[in-house]
Amino acid sequence: ERFFSSGKRQALETYLNNLRHGVWETYHENGTVAIRQEYANNHLSGRYLEQNSAGQIVTEGEYNTQGERQGAWRSFYDDGTPNSEIHFEAGVHNGKALSYFPSGQLAQQATYKNNHLDGESLRYHENGNLYEKERYQDGQLDGLQVTYNADQVVIAESNFKLGKLAGEQKRYFDDGKLKQLTNYHTTILADNGQYPLHGIQEQYDSEGRLVEKGNFKQGVKDGLFTRYRQGEMDSEENWLEGERHGKQTRYYATDKLRSIDHYEHGKQTGRSESYFADGTLKERGTRLNSVWIGKYESFYETGLPREVIHYASTVDENSYRAKFHGHYARWFGNGDPSETGEYIDGKKSGEWLAYNQGLVTRKQTYLDGKLNGEYAEYYNGRRRVTGLYQDNMKTGVWTGYRYQESDPTFGTIAEGNILRTSEYANNKLHGKREYFDFKQIRYRSESYVEGVQTGPYAEYYVTNGQLKRQGEMIKNVQTGLWQGWFEDGMQSFSSELLTGQQHGKHREYYANGQLKQHAQFEKGKLNGLLTQYYQTGKQEYQEQWLKGQKEGEASYFHTNGKLAEKGSYLRERKEGLWLNYWPNGEKRSEGSYISNRQSGDWVYYDQFGKLIKTEHH
Repeated sequence: ERFFSSGKRQALETYLNNLRHGVWETYHENGTVAIRQEYANNHLSGRYLEQNSAGQIVTEGEYNTQGERQGAWRSFYDDGTPNSEIHFEAGVHNGKALSYFPSGQLAQQATYKNNHLDGESLRYHENGNLYEKERYQDGQLDGLQVTYNADQVVIAESNFKLGKLAGEQKRYFDDGKLKQLTNYHTTILADNGQYPLHGIQEQYDSEGRLVEKGNFKQGVKDGLFTRYRQGEMDSEENWLEGERHGKQTRYYATDKLRSIDHYEHGKQTGRSESYFADGTLKERGTRLNSVWIGKYESFYETGLPREVIHYASTVDENSYRAKFHGHYARWFGNGDPSETGEYIDGKKSGEWLAYNQGLVTRKQTYLDGKLNGEYAEYYNGRRRVTGLYQDNMKTGVWTGYRYQESDPTFGTIAEGNILRTSEYANNKLHGKREYFDFKQIRYRSESYVEGVQTGPYAEYYVTNGQLKRQGEMIKNVQTGLWQGWFEDGMQSFSSELLTGQQHGKHREYYANGQLKQHAQFEKGKLNGLLTQYYQTGKQEYQEQWLKGQKEGEASYFHTNGKLAEKGSYLRERKEGLWLNYWPNGEKRSEGSYISNRQSGDWVYYDQFGKLIKTEHH
């Protein structure tokens, strides 16, 4: 005996000579027998019983003296309603087998033979109506299987051959209308061990209209396949041994033709056409092994041409398309041309033209697929750019034009008015680049070496072409002596530069040729004596500079040449004694600065030398 922790019996077991013998029982904790079974010489024998805690039988049956199930075995739901009934002979399923819904309604009845379903098997809906009727042989479906909905309408008819779908199969809608017809082979198995699709295959919609129809031959499509959309033809395809072969046609929902293609052994070969929904031709051409060859045309929905391409008649091995070969043209939607040209063996050749609003916008010349020869761009029929290419690289003189018809400051501009000329080599600026004004007078000249501004640079006055400024550039940086001139040819400045910064002597002049300023620079900063002159030639001021700051003595003069002020700077600030004078030479003030601020005693005089004021800071 074994007991629960509560002290109640949990199990009762009996033995004879250490072998199970007699009645064995286990209990629920409430004392109700859970399982009762009998043993004889260690073998189950006699009646077997299982109960729930309420004492309701769950399972019951008999064992023979060999410990094998024998006769009817029954199971029940917790409320006592039958669940199943199975018959055994010496432990083997043999005979009738029944199962029930919890409501007590029969769910299935079948027959077993040597542990396998054999013969007719019936399954039911819970309302008692037949759900499925089928036959088994040695545990495998064999023969006709019929399936019904809850209203006893047939919804499926399937044929089996030793567990495999074989022959005709039908599926129906709940109202009994045919939904799908499928046919399998009945004698030859496929590699997967099943019978392959073989024969007519059909599919219908709920209104009985054909949706799809085709034929299979030993698992692959073979023959005509048709598809329908709400009763109207959607497509027709011809197949041969699993490959598209022959004419293929598709339609719009309006029943209008959508496309026509031809196939040979799975690849598009022959004429190919497609259409817009209103029946207007969309594209047409010829294919070889699914690749366009020969003349190809496409169109807009208006019927106007969109593109014409000529392909080679053969396709290179491992190529996804044939080479362009022959005339090429493209149009805008309004019918205006967009681009025209020629291909030879897949490469552009000869003159190619691009258009906008019916006018040429670009002319290109190709040789063996590369730009070679004249090139031009246009705007509203007026030249914009002209030049030459050699092997896809700009070369020679390129000219840019003013393509506008007028300018608010100049007026009407003649076609071909040059804006700029540039010399190229190997697709880089190399040589002169010159700029011109509306009257075609040169106003700037630059020099380049392999795309970098290097060499002489000059600017000119547009009024008379007179030189305005000139110097040297090295790698985009000003260097050496730079000079400038007034419009009448008189020099306006001269300056020495190093790596783009003023470095060395600097001179500026008035228009009358009189020196205006001379100075010394170092690395872009004033360094040394700076002298400025009036236009009369008299000195205006003189300062000492150090690394960009005023440093040392400075003198300033009136226009009559007499001293006006003098003193010293320390790091850009006035420092020490400073004197100021009237234009007549009389002293005007005297005093000292500390860091740019007046300091100490300051005295002031009138222009006659009389003391008029003193200050202390």
